Amino acid sequence: VAMLAPAAPEPAAGENAKAASKEQKGMNEEELQLHVEKLKLTEEQTKLREQVKQELKKNDLFDEEFCTNEELNRFCKARNFDFKKVYTMLKECITWRRTAKPQNIRPSEVESESVTGKTYIAGKDKYGRPVIVMDSSCENSKDHDTKIKYLLFNLEHAKRLMEGNVDKWVLFIYLDKYSFFSAPPIKTSLETNRCLTLRYPERLGHCFLYQPPSLFSVVWKMASPLIDPRTKKKINFMSGSFDKGSANDSKLSEVLGDDWRDLVGVDDKHETTKARGYDHDKVWSEVCGMYKSDNEEESKQS
Repeated sequence: VAMLAPAAPEPAAGENAKAASKEQKGMNEEELQLHVEKLKLTEEQTKLREQVKQELKKNDLFDEEFCTNEELNRFCKARNFDFKKVYTMLKECITWRRTAKPQNIRPSEVESESVTGKTYIAGKDKYGRPVIVMDSSCENSKDHDTKIKYLLFNLEHAKRLMEGNVDKWVLFIYLDKYSFFSAPPIKTSLETNRCLTLRYPERLGHCFLYQPPSLFSVVWKMASPLIDPRTKKKINFMSGSFDKGSANDSKLSEVLGDDWRDLVGVDDKHETTKARGYDHDKVWSEVCGMYKSDNEEESKQS
């Protein structure tokens, strides 16, 4: 899977994702919790989260900026509220973040990775979730460390774009031009998976795999019994026609919104030097402007 790339922030679909769902055909309360919203905990689950928080403080691992209740909720959910497993997962992640410092990576450090738009945030869907478009056929680099740094920058950027009760992103992965020659090496793919599952858990809302090769389906059938049921509900293999009025078009219109075609650039011509729907100059200048504004605000406060 290609590395994630940012796009300029757009107005949120609304402060409350529930309101958006009532205006259009959409998800029920349970589905919103699974695919869109910040997690709601029971009283018993909240008590366990607080126990984990105290254990982190006791062992000098608590990070005020990172360890928000919402963040801790995600780790608790990812480990089914098993105290020992939750604490171990958080300990490893916090220790890693103290070295990697993903929140401190800036656009100038990773721009060379972004020029083809091999992955980029195209905008937001009807619920306000960032939609991340990925296409490994537009791969433009080979350095493992730079790829991972780029990934981390974009994951943090996607988090920044979430507003209101929105807590998850959407992955739209082009696989119609997939090739082993352009795909990331195994080492990079494994590290990418570790980041997505162990360091940013419970952030996936939906994943749409566009025209996947038959090999993907075979691997999925083999691995499916080992995958958490919550995750399986988020993965969508989509093959066949995407013409207007087709079953795939209706599905994506229902989940992402009526403008999904423009959002992900599905009707654009494929090029290996520029991902469908991607305009690097426009996207990157706006991203840099966003970080410049943040730096100016920090200077005023200091």
